[in-house]
Amino acid sequence: MTNDLVAAKGEDPTVRPSPEWPHPRERTGVRFVLTNVTDPSHADDYSAWYDDYENAIIRPGVLANAFRFENPNAAGNETDPRFAAIYDLVTPDPATAWPATENSPDYPTHLFADPRSKLVASALRGSYAMTGSMETDKDHRALTGAHMILSDGGNDAVREQRAAAVLDTGLFHAASRFRIIEGSPEPPAWLEVFETALQDPLSAYSRACNGLALRPRADGVRQRSSRSFALVAAHQADPQACDWTGLLPAA
Repeated sequence: MTNDLVAAKGEDPTVRPSPEWPHPRERTGVRFVLTNVTDPSHADDYSAWYDDYENAIIRPGVLANAFRFENPNAAGNETDPRFAAIYDLVTPDPATAWPATENSPDYPTHLFADPRSKLVASALRGSYAMTGSMETDKDHRALTGAHMILSDGGNDAVREQRAAAVLDTGLFHAASRFRIIEGSPEPPAWLEVFETALQDPLSAYSRACNGLALRPRADGVRQRSSRSFALVAAHQADPQACDWTGLLPAA
């Protein structure tokens, strides 16, 4: 392990401690969305609309948290999206979470009449079931960004080995793995999310890879994309809001 990585595992001044909420222990999956802004000169309007939308759809017992990320170096097209959103699913059966959300009478359809909604161009939407997660930081450092890998083939064991190796560098404090439930268009079968608290989250994954003495084997894994994003917004469900549990099928 390099001296740089040893420092990262200790009192790294670039790591921020945080009172922010962690992922709920009840998390069973995620809703994952990649988007672009159709008019970059109105990126602030895009973000403001997305804030309204995320706050409107997260509900206790269904979608617990919403995190939105940006890769400022992305081309901003369908093959290299600039924005990513992740919603924590907390239903016993994650396959029911998005249908229950989208088909609820409380779903904010009125927001799509807002002209700002036309600024959102979707590149990928999908629901994923969690297959495993690891954490190295019980104090839940502030999330500043994440590296996301979309791939096909291989199995969970291969990805678990990669997660363990990356976390061992000290540059990430959490890693989660997810398997596709449904999505469009042609969603990758696997989603891996590595979370960091570094003030420069966009460089964390490349630093981690450079510090690996031995790269984990990736037998059968066909990587579609591997991108780093910085956190730009986070929303938490209001515990006092209405609970949609009654709208969900029995577990």
